[in-house]
Amino acid sequence: MSLEIVKSKYIDNIKEVLLDCDFLLYELNIVNDFESTVLQVLVENKDVTKKNMDFDLLIKANENISELLDSIKELNDPFILEVASAGAERAVKSKEILQNNKGSYFLLKVKEPIETFNEFSATLNEVNGEEFTFSFFIKGRPKKVKLKWDDIEFIRFAVKF
Repeated sequence: MSLEIVKSKYIDNIKEVLLDCDFLLYELNIVNDFESTVLQVLVENKDVTKKNMDFDLLIKANENISELLDSIKELNDPFILEVASAGAERAVKSKEILQNNKGSYFLLKVKEPIETFNEFSATLNEVNGEEFTFSFFIKGRPKKVKLKWDDIEFIRFAVKF
């Protein structure tokens, strides 16, 4: 199966199926797992403020995408379809996702060190247009920092223990 065929011709159809199940496409991958080819459709909730995935909707999305792909004659190689959550600690791929997750906890890597630290975990407290205010602790002291999207080298959701 060619991921390029799916991406170039059918990605919009897959996105429509996901939207009907209240999901957004996070990532589409082809994974070779032992002797099987897996088409991995990773999703996140359309309502980005919802943290939990509805398992019944994941099943529905899997069944509907399976029906769609079964109808495509170009995809005649055997494959396994996997529709799954992108994960609790998924990377944040856009500033729009970050803007909609005020109050969430993140792991950040910044381009310019903050008190010699390039990496830290922090809570997003405020969103003011293009500026994000994070709070965290450095050496036991509370710290707040205002960052723009371009100041961030990498950011992902994090689980706080």
